[in-house]
Amino acid sequence: MERLRELKGDIYKCIHCKACRFSYSGEPDKEGLGVHVGTQGDETFYEGMVQSCPAGIEYGWEAYWNAGKIWIARAVLEGDLDLVKNGQDIADVVYPCITCGMCAAQCENQIRTVEIIEALRAAVIEAGFKPLGKHAWMTNASKTKGNPYGGVKEERTKWAVDAGFKDMINKTGTKIAYYVGCTASYRQKNVAAATVDLMQKLGYDITLLKEEQCCGSPFFRTGIMDEALRSMNHNLEIFKDFDLLVFSCAGCYRTFTIDYMKWAPEKVKYKTMHAMELISEMVRMGKIKFKEHPDLKGKVATYHDPCHTGRHYGLWYKERLIEESNNIMMDMRAINKIIDDWYEIPRRIIKAIPGLKFNEMYRIKMDSFCCGAGGGVRAQYPEFSVRTAHLRMDEGDAVGADFMLTECPFCWRNLDDANTEYKHGKKVMTILEMISTYDLIEDASAIRIEDALREHHTETLFPSVQKKKKKTKKK
Repeated sequence: MERLRELKGDIYKCIHCKACRFSYSGEPDKEGLGVHVGTQGDETFYEGMVQSCPAGIEYGWEAYWNAGKIWIARAVLEGDLDLVKNGQDIADVVYPCITCGMCAAQCENQIRTVEIIEALRAAVIEAGFKPLGKHAWMTNASKTKGNPYGGVKEERTKWAVDAGFKDMINKTGTKIAYYVGCTASYRQKNVAAATVDLMQKLGYDITLLKEEQCCGSPFFRTGIMDEALRSMNHNLEIFKDFDLLVFSCAGCYRTFTIDYMKWAPEKVKYKTMHAMELISEMVRMGKIKFKEHPDLKGKVATYHDPCHTGRHYGLWYKERLIEESNNIMMDMRAINKIIDDWYEIPRRIIKAIPGLKFNEMYRIKMDSFCCGAGGGVRAQYPEFSVRTAHLRMDEGDAVGADFMLTECPFCWRNLDDANTEYKHGKKVMTILEMISTYDLIEDASAIRIEDALREHHTETLFPSVQKKKKKTKKK
């Protein structure tokens, strides 16, 4: 309840305007693609404001839309809903939320909706409500085996041995570690192998730690804070001597970058980077050149923005910038331009691949529709989760995409399952996987990895950084 009380100011800013239901809530006249009929015969009108809350779309009832959940949080704070007496009813509504953050992106009052929903879940658990079935199973698996899939702890790096990267495991002499994550270690091993393959080809010395455990994201998202913090403290200890952690998983990246900064007992010392940031910076600097591949020539690719590297990062960036600023008349257009530049990172890579055509879907960037996998939904509500991914795949169909690209193994899993189940006929890949699989690198010169860090790009604009620069100049 303590965290929920801390967010009281945000909760009371909700005026129930319901803009949070939509993508492009402030652009009713936005031009789009028009009507598209999906593989199951469903019509979607990609024009103007489009409904974009997966739980609201799936369940329909007011409580499942974000405004309803925020007012449930308000009722809990005011004592109109009792966490013990009404715990089951509250859980039934707040747990199908994928915590994609679309509602926060649409909110003109800058309400931290994802944090409120996570805090409400944590409050329900603290009040004695037992975690939902699959969430309880995942928690036990994480405690006993270090991952929510129940994979054998000693086999976490087996994928690396099988892929010929045995010498990278617990390698000494480098300050750069690749945090693989549970999904790429136990499920989408192709993503892990592609990431290491590229880092090696580009000449970067990295290591993999067999002692790594779940980042804790499933538990931060579902309010099981004891396990979230246990996982965090374990990882903070084993990675404490590294300068940089590289990621291929959007959820792990978000957790180490945002959640650990918030919950760690001491300030974290490492820097974080998604591998796509490095490749994109090399493209921008002209230090990598891709070659044409016959299997890609004339094909159409589209890109799905993972919520955790996309909208969650954008919201976090915006919140920090507003929090640090003393200017109450901040120009949000300038902030949005910076966030748009962040979204250009993966797109810059795709656009640099010769012969491959890039078509954007209608809902993109801060308005991107979720793949349906996050927030504990994939585990507890798998059918709803994959149906949401199917809606996203329909959107890819609408722009004639042959490839659905993303940069998250969890998004990959859900989108690929929907691709198969609903017969979309696409190839689902991560961008780095495409580069590795089709051997697209013609020429590359390694750059200083520091040059691709956020600290040298977007974060230089934080007021706190600007103040440090001025002090340095005076000296």
